[in-house]
Amino acid sequence: MAALIFGYQPGHTVVHRIDARIKLAALALFSIVSLQAGFPGLGLALVAALLLLPAARCPPLLCLRSLRWYLVLLLCIVAARAATTAGEPLLASPWLPASRQGLEAGLVLAGRLLVIALLGLLVTVTTRPSHIRAAVEWYLRPLPFIPHQQIATMIGLLVRFIPVILTQSAELHDALRARAIDQRRNPLRRITYLGMPLLRRTFVTADRLAQAMEARCYGMERTRHQWRTGACDWTALGLVTGFCALLLAIS
Repeated sequence: MAALIFGYQPGHTVVHRIDARIKLAALALFSIVSLQAGFPGLGLALVAALLLLPAARCPPLLCLRSLRWYLVLLLCIVAARAATTAGEPLLASPWLPASRQGLEAGLVLAGRLLVIALLGLLVTVTTRPSHIRAAVEWYLRPLPFIPHQQIATMIGLLVRFIPVILTQSAELHDALRARAIDQRRNPLRRITYLGMPLLRRTFVTADRLAQAMEARCYGMERTRHQWRTGACDWTALGLVTGFCALLLAIS
């Protein structure tokens, strides 16, 4: 299920129909503004992101469940900031050194990273990898001395590979559970049994993909995507720009 969430989901929603260039620009703008927002702005941004997910036929609870390990990482970041930032202590116990200022800073940082992750997931779910590649190439083409075609191809392959890697990881995990390897007490051995075969299968898949591209005479001079930007696209960009201005105003 995680592989499905992290991959493109065909659909006919308004979010699916928006130009990929507009979505990437909106994601970049939203990410920059989120890094400057405080508690009120982050709360509003998080609500907006959670409302956009069902609009794209992507259940918010399923997305959060797919990001559960990312959420654990965010909790570790909050705990680390609370424990290492000087300020007014939250607890009188010397065994739990945590400050109110550190907790607030950790929550703000975790909120920013969560908003960016949810919006990035929204773009990935609603945009074809080929359109992401074409949009990246369109943005990089005017820049001199930058291999825009190679960079765009690498990003497109990366977007396609994420669901493949997650699917392979789930298959290996099921195989290990069937052999009761997940019952071993040593966590390093469990990681080794999962990590090494996953790396091997990933490299084998990448090598087969490279051979397939070479056999089909794949080159950088591809037929350019024909973009059609309509009123819906410009309206979406205007709404995102206005919302970002609102976030900055209330922060």
